[in-house]
Amino acid sequence: MSDEDLKQLMNAREALAQKRLTLAQTIAGPGDVSDNAIRSIVEVQRAIEVIDSAIEELEQAELDDELEEEE
Repeated sequence: MSDEDLKQLMNAREALAQKRLTLAQTIAGPGDVSDNAIRSIVEVQRAIEVIDSAIEELEQAELDDELEEEE
């Protein structure tokens, strides 16, 4: 993966974090909380976790490459 890939992952994470905030605000509002809102925020959180994992893997691969170049 390249720096552009990392940038895209970070942009996707930011977009999902914003969606999570919007859903949280909806859930925190007055009235009953719909099951759909709860499912949606859980799905968004899972997507964020997947992206976080991909970012970590990319960063680790870059570190591994740097170590191999130094040897």
